[in-house]
Amino acid sequence: MVDQTIAGATVSRNRTRLAWPVAGMVIGTLVGIMPLQRGITLPAGIAAWCVDMVFVLILSAHPAGARAGVLMAGLLVAVPCFVQASPLPRCLLMCFMGVPFIAAAALVLAPPIPGFQARLAHLCSWCATRQVRRRAPYFDAAALWRLMAATAVLAAAIAVGKQASASGLGLPVRWLAGGIGIFAFAEMATAGLPLVTAAFGLTVPPLFQSPYRSASIGEFWTKRWNLGASVLFRKYCFAPLARHGVAMALFTTFVVSAVAHMLLTYMAIGRWGLSLICGTFFLVQPLLIAAERWMNVRRWRPPAGRAWTLAALAVTAPLVVEPALQLVERSWGAPNDVLLPTVAALGSVMGFSSVIALAALASFAPRKIF
Repeated sequence: MVDQTIAGATVSRNRTRLAWPVAGMVIGTLVGIMPLQRGITLPAGIAAWCVDMVFVLILSAHPAGARAGVLMAGLLVAVPCFVQASPLPRCLLMCFMGVPFIAAAALVLAPPIPGFQARLAHLCSWCATRQVRRRAPYFDAAALWRLMAATAVLAAAIAVGKQASASGLGLPVRWLAGGIGIFAFAEMATAGLPLVTAAFGLTVPPLFQSPYRSASIGEFWTKRWNLGASVLFRKYCFAPLARHGVAMALFTTFVVSAVAHMLLTYMAIGRWGLSLICGTFFLVQPLLIAAERWMNVRRWRPPAGRAWTLAALAVTAPLVVEPALQLVERSWGAPNDVLLPTVAALGSVMGFSSVIALAALASFAPRKIF
């Protein structure tokens, strides 16, 4: 009886904590869809991101501050909606703005963590589910070669995508090039992070893990694609709901992801129709996972599993590829300019990898602050 009472109190406390990130997301969404004039410069938006990240880490020293931090971070997620820039820079800034919000949400949901560096370490280890280690600095030549190969594939995909027609028989070519480009970008992130962290003498949890090698849809989402978000979804959304049924928990988790991507697309592009199409892609995924469980795909040979995964994603990918292409094509330069978008993609990968490496390095500093 006592154990049941304690378990009930824990569930109630977790639900109360979860209400704060939800409230922050609602605040940011309501502000982001308001028809206000875009009067914020891009440098000001980047400065807002830096301030947001620092304040989240400082405020999270106390439970009340952590709640204030997640509300502030939710509000500032809307900042890119009012930045004077093309959709792609605004979308990238919005993705970066999501980092302090996710960090604030994770720190609200976790027990209080004393020490600025301890909170950094908690976030860098994907909420203490992975390990960050020190090692001798070295040059990861294999990661560099993988990064260069993935960048070349991305450049080729951009070149084909720019020449493909956005209607008629050119559409399948456009979508195929877009899908290959997304996989190439993920492979750049797979190689870019270890390349940077090795130079800093660190081993940190990966961002991506070669998603094109997935042998099932389930493996794609849980072990290879956007692993930081995957850990948070599994820990704070799927796991609590799985007590009431795995199928319901799976579908609900993808519904949350669909809503998040739909709002991100709308705030970047401003078109509800295209945003709903993007969200639909994530609603289809639990159906594919259910289908592959029925077919027992996990027992297939790896080449057959990879063929199934790539085929299933190829059929549904236009739902997310077309919104992504319409998002980036306004910013990727002249029809024959492949260098600019390729360099921009490489710069974003290396920049974000450097931010993670510096944060992980700071978590190992000998003195504790705040």
